[in-house]
Amino acid sequence: MTSANDDSPFRVPLNGFAMNLRQAELESVAAGLGEFDASPQGNLLTLAEALAQMPQNDRAPLWELAVRRYGRHKPLERAAGEIGMDVIRARQLLDRYDALLANVTPPDSQI
Repeated sequence: MTSANDDSPFRVPLNGFAMNLRQAELESVAAGLGEFDASPQGNLLTLAEALAQMPQNDRAPLWELAVRRYGRHKPLERAAGEIGMDVIRARQLLDRYDALLANVTPPDSQI
């Protein structure tokens, strides 16, 4: 984690700090979710933007869960268990993230 002052679209604020989303993780999560935007870069920006819209305390656990579930294709129960999360909470986080993803304006359409 680093200071939240950098303007990179792949730095997600976390209570005065920032979580740097790695390119490889973003790409693997995007691939696991399927294409949902007009460009590969737009997909990554959409993932980061939806994550930034989550409550701050949910961002890091959600991202860890998403990397395991979508990026590494693990069953939800296993992905949640690996980070000490119960399946009900994991499903709630993923459902909220899915809803946010659907509502993010694709970066490519903002041009």
